[in-house]
Amino acid sequence: MSLNEKQVESGDLIPSLDRSTDEVAWDLYRKAIRFGTWDPAAIDLSQDKADFESLDPDLQGYLIHFCTGFLDAEENVALKFCPWIMLGSSTEQQAFLSTQLLEEFKHTEFFMRYFKEVFGKERIPGVKNIVQQKLDDRVKKMLAALEQGPGDREAALVEGLTHYQGIIEGVQAMTGYEVFEAVYGSKGLLPGLAEGFARIKEDEGRHVGFGLRMLKLFARNPVHAKRIRAVYDDYLPYILIRYDQPVVVNGKEYPTPPEVRGRERLTKMFERRLKDIFGKPAAV
Repeated sequence: MSLNEKQVESGDLIPSLDRSTDEVAWDLYRKAIRFGTWDPAAIDLSQDKADFESLDPDLQGYLIHFCTGFLDAEENVALKFCPWIMLGSSTEQQAFLSTQLLEEFKHTEFFMRYFKEVFGKERIPGVKNIVQQKLDDRVKKMLAALEQGPGDREAALVEGLTHYQGIIEGVQAMTGYEVFEAVYGSKGLLPGLAEGFARIKEDEGRHVGFGLRMLKLFARNPVHAKRIRAVYDDYLPYILIRYDQPVVVNGKEYPTPPEVRGRERLTKMFERRLKDIFGKPAAV
């Protein structure tokens, strides 16, 4: 297990505050070059196909639904991430943020391949994820801020970091990894998907760690702290919808496996992220 994976497992995602943000950003950029070069096309999915075909139909249906959520999310972020890079305040920060754009496309490629080679289908209609859908408005606000003064640009970046690194990756994706492990990975199933998640999780450990570090620093400003908390609070009901919705694949509804415990896991991850940023347990 690499250092980044260990940090993700332990929850110790945030790089040291002892160095400047530009130094941290450049270090993460270099790490992305060295460690983020895995190839989605190189992961062996042959056992996954066999495992999938041998699964109980209910677990097959849930897996397709579950992976649809990841494919939709990865692709949506990949297509919309450029404003985060553009709002970076230095070359070092923009360099690191640019690695996230490439990595989101790699994650998208992995899930597109999984649907084709393991499920034998392209994809199913999207899973409801309002936090993702709200990226459309977020992008418009961030692009508009590029034409405004430094204060407006910073405010837009704070909200963008909260929305993407803080919530989409920091809460929703991190919870998803736990769900996969509980339902499938702990049973030794789907080793290709397990490897893909491990690689993606390592990439997103860099993303989330940098984003939380930025938010932790921004939260020292009471105006930004209020803004960060407002985004988290406003989005909490939408976060919880992710695992409350019916599991429907090709018009058929499937039960949610009891190991999922989505609302419980999401709430705990939500509280952890607020503690990361504000340094104390958060009342939800």
